[in-house]
Amino acid sequence: MRKKHSRHPWRKSDEKPKRMDAINMVEAELISSAAHKINVAFATDDNYAQHAAVAMASILMHTKTPQDVLFHVIGDGIAAESKAKIKETVKGFESDVLFYEPSLENDFYVSAGLSRAAYFRLYVAEILPETVSRLIYLDCDLVVLGDIAELFTHDFEGHPMGATMDFGIMASSKRRKEKEEVIGLPNDAPYFNSGVLLMDLAQWREKRLGDLLIKDAAEHHYPHHDQDAMNKMFMGDWSVVPLRWDVIPPVYQMQLKVVLSSKYRKIAAEARKNPAILHYAGGYKPWEYEKREGFNVEYYDALAHTSFRDAPMPQPNESKTNHSLSRQMLRIKVGSFLSKLFS
Repeated sequence: MRKKHSRHPWRKSDEKPKRMDAINMVEAELISSAAHKINVAFATDDNYAQHAAVAMASILMHTKTPQDVLFHVIGDGIAAESKAKIKETVKGFESDVLFYEPSLENDFYVSAGLSRAAYFRLYVAEILPETVSRLIYLDCDLVVLGDIAELFTHDFEGHPMGATMDFGIMASSKRRKEKEEVIGLPNDAPYFNSGVLLMDLAQWREKRLGDLLIKDAAEHHYPHHDQDAMNKMFMGDWSVVPLRWDVIPPVYQMQLKVVLSSKYRKIAAEARKNPAILHYAGGYKPWEYEKREGFNVEYYDALAHTSFRDAPMPQPNESKTNHSLSRQMLRIKVGSFLSKLFS
């Protein structure tokens, strides 16, 4: 028998999510100004606070108008020291940040590659103030190399959200079959990566999309967690964002399944040649290895512009015993060659 869930199973009660601090005049002014800002949200716990700050710094380093960016950090137990460092980082670019810390019950399917905090993106429309009607949601394991203002002005074409196609799924016959069986995705339909999302929060609130997604995600153990839930919900109802705004490893490495696809390889090669976001999805995280050209230089460069700059680096994951940096560098070099060949 399926477990019954409360209307908002991520909260301990039906109260509105409570922000970390009492809303003072500064916060009230920031909330009011959000209607005219480039709103960017992250969801993180304390383990990924440094990486969220790096992503924020990379955004501010590459936009012409950093003062127009307002960050929203939805936290799951972020330490006060980490919050202070995040705030200091963005203040250094004349930007600002608001913190939220709603309660989250442990009802959801998580794994080694996904924390509980990731599920906050499903209910971001309720967590953030209503002055935020258009939002960019980003995972923490990425760096932004393009001007975020360009992404923010993407045309939704009437859809409630926009995202990039996930060639790691779409170019794999095995994954295609899995998605058809698990979420009913037709074999020729696009599938998106949920690490970079454009969200029309007005539509999300009006249609109560968060409620529906939370319920579905809590009741199923999808292979790709909330990403599968979103692809099921928005099947045929999302705007395609250019691939350069979410270059994941299958694209950056020009993996064989992508290269063998006449439909995807040229698009992937063009995106790799001019990435606007490098998304380190998968097992090789940039902070776990020493600085290496072609792999994680962009992460280290952005780290130097944060208040986490003095953190011990690299930060290896001792549980990863079969992740060779030399093998990763070989994949990247092959990817570079193939992208030049096909672009």
